[in-house]
Amino acid sequence: MTSAVENRVPFPERLAALALLGVALLLRIPYLFHYRFSSDEPQHLHVVWGWTRGLVQYRDLFDNHAPLFHIAMAPVLAAVGERPEALFAMRLAMLPLWVAALALTFVIARQLYPERVALWATVLLAVHFEFFFVSLEFRTDNLWAVAWLAALAVLVSGRLTPSRAFATGAVLGIALGVSQKTLLLTACLSGAAVLTLVLAPETRRKLPGHRATVLLGAWAAGFLVVPLLLILYFWAVDALPALYYDTIRHNLLPGMGEMRNAWRGLIFPIGLGFVLLVARPMIRSANGDRLRSLRLMLLLTAAIYYLGVRSLWPFITAQDWLPFEPLLAIFAVSALAAWAAHRGDASLPATLFGAVLVVEVGVLVLTGPVWRDRAASQVALVRETLLLTDPGDRVIDAKGETVFRRRGCPAVLESVTRERLRRGLIRDTLPEDAVATRSCVATVEDERFTDRARAFLAANYVRVGQLRVAGALLGEPTSDLRPFTFGVAIPARYAVVVERGTFSGSLDGTRYAGPRELAAGPHQLAPDAPTGRLAVVWAQAVERGFSPWSAR
Repeated sequence: MTSAVENRVPFPERLAALALLGVALLLRIPYLFHYRFSSDEPQHLHVVWGWTRGLVQYRDLFDNHAPLFHIAMAPVLAAVGERPEALFAMRLAMLPLWVAALALTFVIARQLYPERVALWATVLLAVHFEFFFVSLEFRTDNLWAVAWLAALAVLVSGRLTPSRAFATGAVLGIALGVSQKTLLLTACLSGAAVLTLVLAPETRRKLPGHRATVLLGAWAAGFLVVPLLLILYFWAVDALPALYYDTIRHNLLPGMGEMRNAWRGLIFPIGLGFVLLVARPMIRSANGDRLRSLRLMLLLTAAIYYLGVRSLWPFITAQDWLPFEPLLAIFAVSALAAWAAHRGDASLPATLFGAVLVVEVGVLVLTGPVWRDRAASQVALVRETLLLTDPGDRVIDAKGETVFRRRGCPAVLESVTRERLRRGLIRDTLPEDAVATRSCVATVEDERFTDRARAFLAANYVRVGQLRVAGALLGEPTSDLRPFTFGVAIPARYAVVVERGTFSGSLDGTRYAGPRELAAGPHQLAPDAPTGRLAVVWAQAVERGFSPWSAR
C-alpha cells in the first residue's frame, strides 16, 4: 500500500502547473547574469578555489562554514578555470540544486497530501521571490536545504524501519557536513517527533519503547557517518584544531546581533502555544493515524524552526529560511485546499491562488529588476584582479571577493569576526599582515574594514580602477620644485607616474631611470621641472596598463 495520498490532477491543470514551472526556470537564466552578487558568494568561491589549488580549508584558509559544499564544488570550479565567467558558471551549478529542492518538495507533499496540493506547493515555491533569489546564489545553503529535504523525503516515504531511520540519519549527517545549522534543524525535528508522540497517545502506543530505542540507535549511527569521516580527514591533514576553532569556537559568541534583545526569549513559548492552539484539529485527527501524525510532526518541525530562528539566531538572513519555505509552501497550499473543500469546492480556488502567484512574480521582478545589470561590478573586480596580479601575489580584501588570489590577511570580515574585533577579542592585524605578506593590491574602501585598517590602506595604497595598489599620490610640483617626501609601507618595485608625459628627476638622490625596489620607510622624489600630478605606484600595475589617473 502506498503512503502517498491518491488524487489525480486533470491534464489541463497539470499542464498549467508545468508551464509555470517552466517560466520560473526560464526567469533564472537572465537573473543568473544580472542579479547582484551577495558578499557570501565570492567568499564561498574563494574557499572552493583554495581546494583546487591544494590548500586545505581551515588550515590554510579561514572559513567558519562546514566543508562539504566547498569540497563538492571544487571539481566544478577546476573544470571552469580561473576566469571572471566562473562567477556565472558556479551560479549555474546551483540550478540542479534548485530543481532537486522543487522535486523533493513535491515528493514530500505527495506522500502527505493529494497530488494537486503537491503540484501547486511546488509551483508556489518555485516563484516565491525569496527562495528564488537565495537559491540562485552560489552558497552552501542550497546544498544544505536539498540535504534536509532529502532526509524528510526518506523519512515520510514509507514505514519507519531501522534501515529507513539509518538512511534518514545519514542524509542529515550530510546536511551537517554542509552547514552547522543542521543541528538546529535536527533538534527541531526531534522535538516535533517527541511532541507529536506526547499529543497523540494512540500514535505513541504504536511505538513501543524497545522499537523506539532501536530506531533511535539506527538514526544516530547514520547521522554520525559523514561527520566522523570529515573529522578523520581533517585530523589526517593536521587541520582538526583549525576546523574546531573556525566552525565551532569562533561562531560561539554570546550577545551577538539579535541576541542583545532580551525580549526575544518570549517568542518561542508564546509562538508555540499559539501554534498548538491553532493545530488542535490536526492534533485530534493525528491520534493513531500514521499519515496525519507525519503531517503534524512536519508542521511542528516547521513551526519550531521558525520560532527557534526568531528567538535564538543572532543574525537572521534570507538563507536561513531555505529549509523552512518548502514546508511553508506545502502547508499553505494544503490549508487553501482544505478551505476550498470546506466550501464544497473540489478544486483549488484558482482566483485566490492565481492572485498569490501574480504577487510573488511581481515582487520577484521589482526586488531584482532583470533589466538592470547589478553583477557587473563584482565581475569587473575579479577580471581586474586577474589582469593586475600573478598567481603568487597576495591581495587584501574583506571576505575573499577577489576570489582567485591568496588573501594577505587571514581574518575573514564576516559578521562574527567583526563583532570579535569590535569587542577586542581578536586583534586587528591587517596592516601587519599586509606588510608581512607583501600584499601590494587591496580592494577599495569597504566599511567592513576596521578604522585602523582603513587608515592604513588609505595612507599606503592608491586606487587604480576597481582596486588599490601600494603607492602614494604626491600632487603637483611647486614652482620652486621642492622635493616630495613620501613613505612606503610595502617593500616592492615602484614606478613614478606623471599625469601627463614622463617623469624627469631623482629618487632618493639618484637619477630616476625606471622602476626600482624601495624598502619600507621614507623616500624623497625631486622633479626637474613642473609637471602634472605625480604618484609613486607599484610597478607591476603600471606595466600592466593600470593608472591612478584614469579608469582602465
